[in-house]
Amino acid sequence: MSEKEKIMRAKYQRRRKGWITFQTIVIVLVTLALAFGGYLYYGLNKATFVPYTQKGNVIYKAYLADNAFYEQEYLNGSHAYVASLVEKMTADFEYDLKIDAADVKFKYSYKIDAQVEVRDTETQMAIFNPVFELVPAKTMTGSGSTVSVKDAVELDYNKYNKLAKDFIASYSLDDTQSLLIVRMYVDVLGESQEFAADNKDSYTVELFVPLNKKTVTPYVVTPVSEQEQKVLTVNNNDTIVLKYIVLGVFALDLILVLILALYTRLTRDKHIDYSRKVKRILSSYTSYIQRVNNPVVLSDYQVLNVDTFGEMLEIRDTLQMPILMFENNDRTCTQFFIVNDRILYLFKINVEDDFEDFDYWDEDSEEQAVKF
Repeated sequence: MSEKEKIMRAKYQRRRKGWITFQTIVIVLVTLALAFGGYLYYGLNKATFVPYTQKGNVIYKAYLADNAFYEQEYLNGSHAYVASLVEKMTADFEYDLKIDAADVKFKYSYKIDAQVEVRDTETQMAIFNPVFELVPAKTMTGSGSTVSVKDAVELDYNKYNKLAKDFIASYSLDDTQSLLIVRMYVDVLGESQEFAADNKDSYTVELFVPLNKKTVTPYVVTPVSEQEQKVLTVNNNDTIVLKYIVLGVFALDLILVLILALYTRLTRDKHIDYSRKVKRILSSYTSYIQRVNNPVVLSDYQVLNVDTFGEMLEIRDTLQMPILMFENNDRTCTQFFIVNDRILYLFKINVEDDFEDFDYWDEDSEEQAVKF
């Protein structure tokens, strides 16, 4: 091989390696951009929520009939009441909703009713439970980030207490429990462009007042949903744009990988193919091979050609002899051989004459002579 051919081969391989390195760097950068864009898209595309809270309460009072013991007109919720002294009761119902979003349009309704309930003590099943409307359903609208409902009702405690007593006495019932249950029902519909769907919620505040007892200790029950709740929000336009950007970068990445694969394959010449074969053997079996700097004189030995390097390994294991390697100065032929007395086992890799060759760039020529 002439020196000019060696120089041209080296230049071609350096140029090819440079292009492969450049394309690889571009692919790595595009892949990093794809990963970053995918991470951003995942973060923006995750289900996001707007938190909101609901809270209800009842402030109740018992107004007392004339008596010789209490000077005040009424007793508040921090007292138990003597049933025979209760003339009437009042209950101030409150409901508040706060949502972490602006410009929400609300449509809400509420009503208040009272229910006398006589229960079986053992099973807690209702025996008698008529309902009395105190405040008919009212519907309102509003906007902002809060909803507040307040209404007060007056309870004729003696009326409800007498109804429960008369029912129990009429049927001579034992083992019963009697209650007056006053409830405010609230239904809220919230609409916002931020929401994935309209938010509907219902809330009930209950005041329990024992009946048919000598002393009365009312209590309030509210839902456990006073803890923070959430409304699912919609994805914004930025997420949609980012989605198409990520898809475009992904397609570009695939195209670049395909171009690199085709370029690597189509620009291989017989010298590159030869080098790949040698490197593949050295990388896998370097510990079994000893490189020598002098060529072997084949005429001094009986040469036995070996078809595969695997067979060379089997011969090495049998003879317990090293595998020697010599590559010519042109780097066009590599010999692997084992010497046993006057017998030489030879496996040879050389530049294939029938491998499709490539012309190289001629530095003095302005025309490209590489065949792709």
